[in-house]
Amino acid sequence: MDKIIACSTIRREIEALNPEMESEYLEYGLHRTPNKLNQKVQQAVTASEKAGFRKIRLGYGLCSNGVAGISSEKATLIVPRMHDCITILLGSNQAYRHEFCSNPGTIYLSRGWIEFGGDPLSQYENYKERVGADFARETMELEYKNYTRLVFINTWVEGLDQYRESARKSAEFINLEFEEREGNPDLLKSLLEGQENDEIAIFEPGRIILRTDLV
Repeated sequence: MDKIIACSTIRREIEALNPEMESEYLEYGLHRTPNKLNQKVQQAVTASEKAGFRKIRLGYGLCSNGVAGISSEKATLIVPRMHDCITILLGSNQAYRHEFCSNPGTIYLSRGWIEFGGDPLSQYENYKERVGADFARETMELEYKNYTRLVFINTWVEGLDQYRESARKSAEFINLEFEEREGNPDLLKSLLEGQENDEIAIFEPGRIILRTDLV
């Protein structure tokens, strides 16, 4: 039996490509606490192998070393060779490197990131509720002072108009250049198909994922 364990931010993209595959989506924001991400992914992998799944795809890249050290005793793990989910939405490491080299000071947003409050406007509202408008604004200015561009990734899912507009408003709010990039499903398709290539690593049962395997 096959399964994918992934971040909730890419759920819609996964379901658009393969709605039939057994899936488990972990909470948004775990990339900010790599130790917790590691623990949650390992728990999900262990529970899945106990349930009889023998091929488990991980919809995570290195993610601040959050998946380094993950292993399965009974299942084959299939993992994209990438740093984070922005690469999987852009479609390849080459596409990500091109964007990074063009403008390293970039914030990337997708429908999933905005749905789960990962955009600057949502962050501001969250800060404002806790510390007040003035301090929230100062915090945002410090947090984004080294960024110059916000890119909305137009992926292969429906209903993006309102999220594109939200991304545009976030860019205006923190005074960043707004751009849009077309998403590419190729890398995610390769992951779902489970075939090893330059951007997909396969770990047989008992083999531990190392940082060097994914970069």
